[in-house]
Amino acid sequence: MDWIRFAKSGRDLTGLRGRLIEVTEEELKKHNTRDDCWTCIRGMVYNVTPYMDYHPGGEEELMRAAGIDGTDLFDQVHRWVNYESMLKECLVGRMATKASVAVKGTHRHTHPNTQCPLQH
Repeated sequence: MDWIRFAKSGRDLTGLRGRLIEVTEEELKKHNTRDDCWTCIRGMVYNVTPYMDYHPGGEEELMRAAGIDGTDLFDQVHRWVNYESMLKECLVGRMATKASVAVKGTHRHTHPNTQCPLQH
């Protein structure tokens, strides 16, 4: 089965049952193994574990970006690839900014600039 068919199969490729989360650097670092591999590209975090067997460059290349911001590594090899479309079913969420982590640390329930509710 090719990646496109697999990605459109309806399986939960994120492991989060359709929820998007805000991912801290500490959380991202935890997902750094062949069986649990997340990476960040341009501020968005993807669970690339299901893509391991389909990546043309092989598992080793994906593992170089395991648990870290892989934007620079990605751009060195294939800046032109539409990863957003290819990995959309693997999207875990957005990287937390330092400001949002600080807000969560103070137990505020609204964003300080907009008074919009934050998801925890």
